Parts: sequence; C-alpha cells; structure tokens
Amino acid sequence: MIIMARATKAETALASIIQQMLEEKGVQTDIAEGLAKGGVGLGAGGLRIVNRAERQTKVESKRALNGWQKFVKAKSNKYKYKSGKKKGQVNFKAMSAAFKKTPAGRKKKK
Repeated sequence: MIIMARATKAETALASIIQQMLEEKGVQTDIAEGLAKGGVGLGAGGLRIVNRAERQTKVESKRALNGWQKFVKAKSNKYKYKSGKKKGQVNFKAMSAAFKKTPAGRKKKK
C-alpha cells in the first residue's frame, strides 16, 4: 500500500500507474512500490510505504520509576541554589544527601 503525504491526485495516479506497470513486468509488489516511490518526484510531500506490520504495532507499557526517580520527580524535594552562579538551578548534591536519609534511599545490606 502506498500512502501519499500531501500529494496531488495526479501524483497519486502516476505512482499507481508506475507500480502497475512494474507488477505486470513481473516485479514483486514490495519492490514495485519502492521503485514507484523513487520514480515520482514529489518534493517535500513524498511517498511513504506502509507495511501491515507497521499498522499493527504493540503498545509497550512504561516501566515503573525507581526510588531516586520518584524522589527527583516530587516537587517538594527540589533543593535549589539560592545565590551565586547557579541560582535557581537544582542542587543534586543536596538532593542526593537528603535521599540517602530516606527509607527508599538507604543502601540495603547484603
């Protein structure tokens, strides 16, 4: 299947004619689509070949955040520089020290 992005009817028709001619000559469908794509100058619009597998993609679930990521994400845990060159930026050194004092941040003994 060929999908035309911002293409005119004439460009779509020309691409399908080229594809049909190539298929009649014994060229495989996938190759014919690729050649039709390259044979038509569409500028910024272009042709796009869509595979069936591309349409049936799996939606992967996001993995859970770890303790540090949850700590950094929380608005209440933001340690920011109050003066100097880095004023307003997050102070990760202070955040790390505070995180290590929380139950989630304590290192587990093996």
